[in-house]
Amino acid sequence: MNFRTALILLCLYCAGGHAETALLPDQYGQTGGLSNYPNQPLLVIVVTGKKLRWIGRWEKQLRAQLPELVSVRVADINDQPPPSLEQVSSRLRKHVPENVSILIDMNSSWANKYKLDTNEPCLLILDDKHQLTAQFRGRPNSDLVAQVIAGLRVYYPDSAPSVDATP
Repeated sequence: MNFRTALILLCLYCAGGHAETALLPDQYGQTGGLSNYPNQPLLVIVVTGKKLRWIGRWEKQLRAQLPELVSVRVADINDQPPPSLEQVSSRLRKHVPENVSILIDMNSSWANKYKLDTNEPCLLILDDKHQLTAQFRGRPNSDLVAQVIAGLRVYYPDSAPSVDATP
């Protein structure tokens, strides 16, 4: 890559032209980020590690309407004093279902890039080029869920709500 190309990429990154932040480890030691989802619109949920339970609640409500939703989950570790990565990973492995990957952001890179207050879940909708198209914050209540679904419908227009057979 030449200097001019690097400068253009840096300017796009600084201007928010592309959402990619550093690759992050998950609780299983795998590294992930937006580059794992090329040309794919995404929902990124960023929340402090102490309130991760809200990710599951959000996803349950959203997936009821958008079953094929692709989401990236990020734990913003802003504790003082900061725990070690192994401590966070161990805790996540105990409390998060085995098939659910949570990226661990030890440096608050997502929160810093988007100036997020992660004490409440922050939901970022990214288009297929990973440009930020919408941003929401809060716990899943009916009004906010409807707003997020409306923002996601642009990317999942043919999605049919899942049918729950329980009475």
